[in-house]
Amino acid sequence: MLTWLILPILQEFFRSGHFNKLSKFKDALKRNLKFQFVVLGVSILGVIYLLFEVGLTLLNLKLMVIAISHIYSLILALWLMAHGLVNIPRLKWIEGNVVQNLNHHYVQVPKLVDNLEDTKISFKEEILKVIVLAKNYTSNSQLDFRFRDWILQLNSKIPLELKESMERQYLNDSSTSITRDQLTINYMTKLTSNFNQNLYKLSAYQSEFDSLVDKIVKLEDILNAKTTSNIEERNQLHFRVHNYKYLLSPKLNFIYFYYVRPIASRVTSIILYIASFAIIQSEFFHSTKLSLINLLVYSTGIHNHNFLQLAVTSIIFSYMLFASLNSLTKLKIFNMYHLVAHNSDPVSASFYATYIARLTIPLSYNFITLFYSRESIFEDWFGKSIHLTGLFNILNNWLPRLVLIPVVLTIFNVYEKLKKRFGLNSDYDSWILFDEEEEDQENLLSRRKDLILVESKRIVARELNKRNRVDDLRPFNLANAANMNYENNLRSFNNSLATDSEPTRIDSYHDFDINDSDADDSNVNSQLDYLNRSIISADRINGVWGKLGGVFNNWRTNVTGRFNTTSPQYRDEPIDNFNYDDDVQENVIL
Repeated sequence: MLTWLILPILQEFFRSGHFNKLSKFKDALKRNLKFQFVVLGVSILGVIYLLFEVGLTLLNLKLMVIAISHIYSLILALWLMAHGLVNIPRLKWIEGNVVQNLNHHYVQVPKLVDNLEDTKISFKEEILKVIVLAKNYTSNSQLDFRFRDWILQLNSKIPLELKESMERQYLNDSSTSITRDQLTINYMTKLTSNFNQNLYKLSAYQSEFDSLVDKIVKLEDILNAKTTSNIEERNQLHFRVHNYKYLLSPKLNFIYFYYVRPIASRVTSIILYIASFAIIQSEFFHSTKLSLINLLVYSTGIHNHNFLQLAVTSIIFSYMLFASLNSLTKLKIFNMYHLVAHNSDPVSASFYATYIARLTIPLSYNFITLFYSRESIFEDWFGKSIHLTGLFNILNNWLPRLVLIPVVLTIFNVYEKLKKRFGLNSDYDSWILFDEEEEDQENLLSRRKDLILVESKRIVARELNKRNRVDDLRPFNLANAANMNYENNLRSFNNSLATDSEPTRIDSYHDFDINDSDADDSNVNSQLDYLNRSIISADRINGVWGKLGGVFNNWRTNVTGRFNTTSPQYRDEPIDNFNYDDDVQENVIL
């Protein structure tokens, strides 16, 4: 009932653009009826197969419905679970290193900001329409206008920071207008649906960005405490994210966050990797005595103790379920559904709740197939209905073994490689590779990551400046990189002077003597002309060199003075041999 009726109707109810609840409910029923007719059309193919396979009876029809629903959900559950079994231990391993974990969060910032800004741009179009309607059709003289309350409700949902800017745009641009003839039910429902969708996306991306910034600031605080040479200052450092009230003293807080928790994350990662390997191996050898999960329960005698068997198997099954749900929540389905902690929109919440309901029973059945004996209450209640024949039986037996495919794809990051191959990767993954095909690929990857880190730090610093928390961000130590870049630029400039073939250098004219007695007047005049041009060229070179030298010296002085401190500073890695372009230099200095 939850999977096929209640939750889908609830999802379409919140998605509907109608104003009153009755109209929303009718719209949700119509949309679900369309979906059910599509499912019915697909089921006709199953009925035809069933007719030729075992005959068309009421019992066989019931088994076919269960089988089709089970196979579809089982494929989805196993694929998501396989991804989670690899990804969850990997993320826990990254959390075991504070610097690596911080850089992992920084890399996510530019893409998230792009999504946030793109959503604002598309949302502003709907906001402008609502403002136009509110300015023209909500006055006291139009109380009888049937869309008045509808427009006022939309106007009240506009975020304040966007509302002010769009109202100024409306006042400056009078070309935007909406006539009464355009205001129909279809126009308002479509406007409301798009408005709510963009509002939900904006709220989700904003919450995700705020959460990411808070995590970064928290890790920055930990590294600040590590690089502080003054013991008293380190002991008094409090972690300020969300104004947490820690039970431990500041010194014990630092020890916990910098030493204890990373080590615990690494240990947890190793344990989860072992558990993931056991589950994947058991999936491949399911329903046999070679299954590691079967050996764990039956060969060790755990099955003789009811409570111990319950505890062990519950932990294993909970990890399988959590891996599937974790992968499901990380997916951005067509960039429409977003699950955000404490701030999910009702459409996304209904969508994910529907699939949680769909995954539970297939994973439960898959779990009991990991054992050689399937004797259980679940087997008596539901499992016997999935003892299938023919094609369904083949799929039921081999689908768990195919779990190795998504595992391999996740381990070797095949998804990301395919995205790059098809041009679906982020701009931040490819912009540094422009005109750099001859360089070593590892150096390119290192430079690309460093550039992303610099850009991410600039974005986070700007966000903290808005919050009046500029002191929360640890400065990016670029002194050595700045010195190295200065020396490289100076050396390149000198080399260009030494190899210049054009007659603009003073040392190109040292081979003549103006007092040469054998020189005739024309030769002397030509030599004087050469000398005059040489002096002019020298002045030009000195002028250019003075400007470039001043730029380099000012840049070097600003960066060194800004980022060098007397206390030992942490330096982000990898940062060696980092060649900043002019835009990045300017952004870092600012």
